[in-house]
Order: sequence, then structure tokens, then C-alpha cells
Amino acid sequence: MAKEFKSINFINFPNREEELDDIIYCMTFLMDLTGFINVTDSGVTHLAGAKSQEIKNLDVGYTRITDKGVKELGGLPHLSFLNFDFTQVSLSCRNILADIPSLQPVRLNGITKEICEDEYYDI
Repeated sequence: MAKEFKSINFINFPNREEELDDIIYCMTFLMDLTGFINVTDSGVTHLAGAKSQEIKNLDVGYTRITDKGVKELGGLPHLSFLNFDFTQVSLSCRNILADIPSLQPVRLNGITKEICEDEYYDI
């Protein structure tokens, strides 16, 4: 699969066990990666790259995203919907996301960790 696309309005990957970190680098408006357990902070870094800045809706519930990956989302200025249900982020990720002006309330169902526990990462 190509790593870069000119313009996509919707993308859906049917195999939730496929490694995606190296291929989610494209221009799109809606990206649903719910349940793709192999999506990590590395994938979010690719996603937040310069060619993906038009993303408005991002669903990464039930993935391995952490607060480190949340920090990368600052590169998505048009982001208005974000779902982190049952991920590894902490509730303090809201502080990081406060700088995205178009972002509406973020879904954080199943998140119980109050602050980032990664000793190498400071929010």
C-alpha cells in the first residue's frame, strides 16, 4: 500500500490486527482506527505530519496511544473530533489538547490514569 495519498475523504482498514504505523500518513478528513491495537505513538507522529493537517475527525479508541502520541496531535489544526476511549492516555492529556482551537470535547471513556506515568515524558 502506498504511504502517501493526494486526497482521501474517508479511509477504513478492515484488518484490525495489521501493523499501520508506517502507512497512516495521508491527507484525509475522517480517520477511524478504532480497535487497531497495533497503532502506537509512532503512527500518530506520521499522522500529524505536514501532509495530514486537514484531518478533522480522528478515532483512535482501543489503540496503544499514550500521552506522548497526544502531544503530536498539536500539528492537526483542524481537528474537531477525537476519540481516545480505552487507550493508554491519561486524563491530563486534556492539557496538551487545549491548544487546538477547533477541538470539541474529547472522548475519554475507560481512561482511569490521572497523569502520565512515563518518567521520560513530561506534560
